[in-house]
Amino acid sequence: MREYDALRGAWEDLVAVHPPARPLGESVARHEAGPDGCPSARAKEGHLLQPPVQAVARRAVAGDPHFGRAFLTTGPVACFARDHAAAREVALRTAMAGHAPLTLDGRRRDGGGEGYGEWADGRLEHLDPEAVVVDVLCHR
Repeated sequence: MREYDALRGAWEDLVAVHPPARPLGESVARHEAGPDGCPSARAKEGHLLQPPVQAVARRAVAGDPHFGRAFLTTGPVACFARDHAAAREVALRTAMAGHAPLTLDGRRRDGGGEGYGEWADGRLEHLDPEAVVVDVLCHR
């Protein structure tokens, strides 16, 4: 949640010096509803030209610790349009991998089931301060 708060703070600092921006989905819908049937490529181009989106892109390319390269392919305006408290809750609930965590003693728990959030929170709260949490992505 601290990381999310820092990211949100960096976003709010960035947008404070720019005019408000519209999320990509809203731009596409507006253009599709237009009488000329504006292609979504033009709507996307218009979205990308907005000053806050350009500023995020420049920071991502420059290696800003808050705005990684993932912001080059996602819609930052929509990302931060969510309610701050709700977004913090999502950050908390997704802090631990959701697919199939495996403990060092060999116990595994499928993510997303009933009681999973409480189980995951309990695992994180009771970790030794020297513990290392690793996220492994495996494909067969």
